[in-house]
Amino acid sequence: MQNNGEAPRTDSESSSSNLAERLRRAERQLKLLEQENHQQRVRMSELEARREELLSLLNQDPHTALPIRRIFDRDFRRVSEDHSSRSEPLAIAVVRLDRAYDRIKNSRDRGKVFLFRSAARIRAVVGDCVYQSDRVDEFVVLLGAVKNSRRARATAEAIAREISAPHEPPAQDVAFGCHVGVCLYSDGEDQREEIVGNAYIALEECELSRRAVVVYSAELGNRYREKQTIEKELRRAIQDGFSEFTTVFQPFVDRDGRILGAEALIRWNNRLLGSIPPGRFIPIAEETGDIGFIEQWMLYHSCRRLRNWRDRFGTDIYVSVNISPSQFKQADLVQRIVGILNVLKLPGSSLKLELTEGAVMDNPEQAIEKMNEIRSHGIRISIDDFGIGYSSLNYLRRLPINTLKIDRSFIEDLLLNSNNQEIVKAIISMAHSLKIEALAEGVETREQLNFLLNERCNSIQGFLFSRPVAPAEFEEFLTAGGVIHCCADSHPAVAAQSDAR
Repeated sequence: MQNNGEAPRTDSESSSSNLAERLRRAERQLKLLEQENHQQRVRMSELEARREELLSLLNQDPHTALPIRRIFDRDFRRVSEDHSSRSEPLAIAVVRLDRAYDRIKNSRDRGKVFLFRSAARIRAVVGDCVYQSDRVDEFVVLLGAVKNSRRARATAEAIAREISAPHEPPAQDVAFGCHVGVCLYSDGEDQREEIVGNAYIALEECELSRRAVVVYSAELGNRYREKQTIEKELRRAIQDGFSEFTTVFQPFVDRDGRILGAEALIRWNNRLLGSIPPGRFIPIAEETGDIGFIEQWMLYHSCRRLRNWRDRFGTDIYVSVNISPSQFKQADLVQRIVGILNVLKLPGSSLKLELTEGAVMDNPEQAIEKMNEIRSHGIRISIDDFGIGYSSLNYLRRLPINTLKIDRSFIEDLLLNSNNQEIVKAIISMAHSLKIEALAEGVETREQLNFLLNERCNSIQGFLFSRPVAPAEFEEFLTAGGVIHCCADSHPAVAAQSDAR
């Protein structure tokens, strides 16, 4: 073979050349891998950022940036576990903005700025342990360990003060507050729902009593559960046709003991709870709206009973029925009442409606218009419990009423309290000047009666003449000529039961 002038390559040189080529290829591959790894890290970083963003969207409220209720549940378990070996109690609070916020939320806070500020104000008091509730105007606070209920209350009161503090211009005219329900507990790992529920019971008590802060107690819980039972049983008793309810009648008499009329009062003997006082179930019925069914039943059955008495005894007495503020506002009230009177063929004068001062003074002009409509049918109107409200004398002069009913609180210690004596004198004198009836309720002693008669009080109601009685016992009064003689002076313990609707 001919040699072209190049020295032949040895095996060693050939091997080195191949190794160098492999190294170059390896370096290129390594660079490619590094580039791909960098791109993967960038993508992972972007995915992690998106994940955090998604978690933030999922776990934070968009208006307040607070963690949502699900995060509270998780943190509640963690805090309970961390404090399981400690003796000091833990506490949670539920904060709800009050009705003043409700009035401005759709006009002044469409962008939820005040909501965000409220959340920030709570965090300024307690730190980052604030969570958004399922309600937009409500927050849950994980207070953690507290020494006692006094400390928990102090923190809750600080939250309430901070929420109600003035806002900066141009919102300095905006003012609202909050209610705070607090619950203390020792072992919360398996009782979260019960503990949170107790905080809500305290919150409901806050709103009903219009207090800023209420701390849950066993007594409060018992009252709440009793109320829930009454509410449930009340709805069932109404749906079952009022078979558990009865009507009793307490007479109104003139100065000679002659029966002028009677107030119809409801009684409820429940299958589970026994006899439930009206003062216990009537407010619940007003809250739930069931008061409308109760008062319609009362109106009809009281008037039907009166129709029977007029037919049997030839009497011209009237029946008086209480009307709640919520029912007084109903547009069809007069139509329903007149319908009952027409069905039973009773004149309007046979019925008197008892209204509270609050029902009338809530919207005096509208009340006067409706009262004039009622009076146009001959129906009488009495202002119940007069003297304990805030009636304007100017409006009182314009009210188309027949009777001022002096509240029993002025009668109880009438002979021992000179201020009450002057108030009663003034009410009777005012009634006379307006040419309307003055009626005193809760009269229990002869001394009270003598004072009232000396002041020319027109009508009397109270245990001195009769307690509220069943229809059959009231018929005995009518059989005896419709005149009641004074009973022995009533015992204070018995008197306390009287005159509840």
